[in-house]
Amino acid sequence: MKKRTIIVIVCIIVAVAVGGVLIRHVVSAKNAGTFQLSDVTKGDIVNIVSSTGSVSAVNSVNVGAQVSGTINKLYADFNDTVHAGQLLAVLDTTILAAQVFDARAGMLRTKSQLEQAQAEYDRNKPLFESGFLSATEFLTFKTSHDAALAAYRSADAVLKRAVTNLNYATIKSPIDGTVIQRSVDAGQTIQASFQAPTLFIIASDLTSMQIQVNVDESDIGVIKEGQDVQFTVQAYPDEKFKGKVRQVRLQPTTIQNVVNYTVVVDASNESGKLLPGMTATVDFVVNEKKDVLLVPNSAIQFKPDQALVEKAMKEFRKEMAARRSQGDSASAHGQFGGSRGARPAAEGGRRQGGGMGFPGGQGSWGGAGSPSRVFYVDKNGEPAVAFFMPGATDGRNTEVKESRVITEGMKVITGVAVAQKTTNTASTPFGFPGGPPQGGRGMRRMGL
Repeated sequence: MKKRTIIVIVCIIVAVAVGGVLIRHVVSAKNAGTFQLSDVTKGDIVNIVSSTGSVSAVNSVNVGAQVSGTINKLYADFNDTVHAGQLLAVLDTTILAAQVFDARAGMLRTKSQLEQAQAEYDRNKPLFESGFLSATEFLTFKTSHDAALAAYRSADAVLKRAVTNLNYATIKSPIDGTVIQRSVDAGQTIQASFQAPTLFIIASDLTSMQIQVNVDESDIGVIKEGQDVQFTVQAYPDEKFKGKVRQVRLQPTTIQNVVNYTVVVDASNESGKLLPGMTATVDFVVNEKKDVLLVPNSAIQFKPDQALVEKAMKEFRKEMAARRSQGDSASAHGQFGGSRGARPAAEGGRRQGGGMGFPGGQGSWGGAGSPSRVFYVDKNGEPAVAFFMPGATDGRNTEVKESRVITEGMKVITGVAVAQKTTNTASTPFGFPGGPPQGGRGMRRMGL
């Protein structure tokens, strides 16, 4: 009787164990079908800094008027191509010509007075030298001569100024280029009392343009002269234009309490699509990688449940053991524990894509940065974890610089299709309870 009872108890235990295994497989299979998946692909990745700026001509000249008057005729209009010395406009010259006539009359008057004074001076000078005139008497003739000479020279200067002003009434182009702005119309009166009013703006060459971009002080450190630039304009939103950084100006400007620096970008405009004044959205290419293995950032940020956390910890131990067997134990301990003063990657820098699901740090099993992890579906349809060393990121995808497992076409988990019960550990870095393993005692408890 006792023997039969023992057999029944054993059968029950076996049945419960088998049932538990079957239930676990059913639940695992069910969960595997609820994951949101994405492919690991190969492609290009570009790390950029974005800002906005205004398109303008590389060299433009403001053509103004140095005299006041009324615009009599205009000989140039918007978009006209002009050459150096070409006539652009003429002011009414009535008053200016009268001033020239009056200046010439004044010069003739002073010339006659000078001639009279000169004659009297020449006639009395021998008498003074012979002693027939005293010095006081001769001084009168000398003073009259000098005053007449000064008046003549002053009248000559007035005439030259009047002639020059008359010439200024004819506005000519100083350079070869294209008229991009005309600010006056025929019949309009202009005043040049304090500053020369602008009549035209002429751009020397519209086949080469420049963009003056305001870059935030937090990003200016990665902007260098000669750096490649991509930009778009609203007129052609689907077309990307290219340029290069020509100058990073040292003069800061403050816009809404934010310090900005002006970066000048040169861009070719052979097509003529870029027009002065357009607003350009500029992307400075900080880092560019071509044909590299890419994983979506959503897979790195995936928060697993407790079962996957435990599996990730087991795989983590295996990864560290494999690294130590290949001579990477020093760097592995330096990153994850064992060495004094070591800090977990979760406390490291701000570079996107670092850490095992958390921001990066310094040091790793093979170089700078910190490792990341993704969960994927293995050949049996079960979720598994894979580690890799991240590279450049563009905010959507991250480069896989080194991995033992990740290959092109692999299905990585980016989320779940149905709500799953999660624990507080799911939101911790890498899913480890309380964060990633610390150095010393914590690592020894994990067998690392």
